[in-house]
Amino acid sequence: MAHASRRPFWFPLLGLGFAIAGADKVLGLSGYRRLSSHLGLSEQAMGLIGAGEFAGGVLVASRAGRRLGGLALTMASTAVLTSELRKGEDQLALPRSILLAASVLAAACSPARPC
Repeated sequence: MAHASRRPFWFPLLGLGFAIAGADKVLGLSGYRRLSSHLGLSEQAMGLIGAGEFAGGVLVASRAGRRLGGLALTMASTAVLTSELRKGEDQLALPRSILLAASVLAAACSPARPC
């Protein structure tokens, strides 16, 4: 039982947050459509990023899929961060950088190095 209490609880929370944000992008909610347009991303690109966030978020929440989910989230976050930096949106880029770092950490998980 002590082992279960040491499991990181933040991976499922990270996954849930990404899955919700990804679903919002896939559904094309107006806020994300405006953000997509502002960042110079097409609706198709934002939908693809959203699908990556949704799938990656679901996978990161589970121990078995954490590495693959982390890779998907790393790719999606890198795409958005690149657009934010290109547009000079530093206030958006800072939180995205933190999410990217968490995604990279999840991608570093493996059977030999479980997280």
